[in-house]
Amino acid sequence: MSDIFAADLHPEKPEVVARRLSARFGADLSAADLRMIASFRFDDPAGEVGCETHIVAVRLPDAGEVVAQVPLTYRGAPLDGAPADALVTTMEHSVLGRRWVYEAAHDPVYVTELLLSITDAGGAAEQFRVEDDGSRSRLTKGLANVHGTGPGIDPSRSAVDEGDAAGTEGARTSDRTAAASLPGVGYADDKTLVHMRGAALEVYDVLDLGNRAADGGGGVPGGWSVDAGQLVATWDGQKAPVTLARIVV
Repeated sequence: MSDIFAADLHPEKPEVVARRLSARFGADLSAADLRMIASFRFDDPAGEVGCETHIVAVRLPDAGEVVAQVPLTYRGAPLDGAPADALVTTMEHSVLGRRWVYEAAHDPVYVTELLLSITDAGGAAEQFRVEDDGSRSRLTKGLANVHGTGPGIDPSRSAVDEGDAAGTEGARTSDRTAAASLPGVGYADDKTLVHMRGAALEVYDVLDLGNRAADGGGGVPGGWSVDAGQLVATWDGQKAPVTLARIVV
C-alpha cells in the first residue's frame, strides 16, 4: 500500500521523467514532449523508498513516437555507493522534504520488489491519496494493471527439486529484510540489463504494444515466454498484456 500526499513537487514528475529519458536516449526532452499514460508502484516493506514506474508516450530521435517506461525511486537521503549518473535529480516535496530521485535499476529496493513481483506472481501496490487533513481515498485513475507470471518454466527440468522449493520462501523473506548490495546495470538497445543476487533481469525501456502470443510468437517483448518469468501490464486503451521486464534464463 502506497500513500500519495497532496503535495507540491519541484520539479514535477513529468519534468523528472523527461530528464531521465533525455539521459537514456541522448535526447533533449522537456515535460511538453511527453504524454503521461499510466503509472504503478511497488511497496517498500520498510516504508522508506518510493518505487514508481511511469509509462509515457514520447517521440525519440531516429525512432519516432514510442511508448516507454521510466522506473524511478524516491529516497529521503542519497543511496550509498550509487554511481553519480544513477541520480536523476533532487526534488523538493512539500510534505516529505527533499527527495533524491534515482534511476530505479540502480536501487536494490526496486530490483528486489521487481524480482519478487515476477516470481511470486504479485502485482502493484494499492495507492491512496492523503489530503492535508489526513483523509485518504483510493486511487484508480491512470494506474496500470501489473502482475508477474511466476518464475517461468525451465525446459531442461521437468519439475522443481523439493530442496529448491523448500528454500525458496526463506530466500525471499531474507531478500526483503537483508541489506542488499547494489545492482549491476548495463544497457543494450532499448532495454536495461540488471544483475543482483545471482539473478539477471531485462527491463524494457521501449515497450512493444503488440501481442505476439496471439500469432504463436511466445517471445518478448509484447508476448509470453515459457522459459522466463515476466512482469506484464495493461492499462486504459491497452488490452493486450505488455511485457515490462523478464528474468533472463
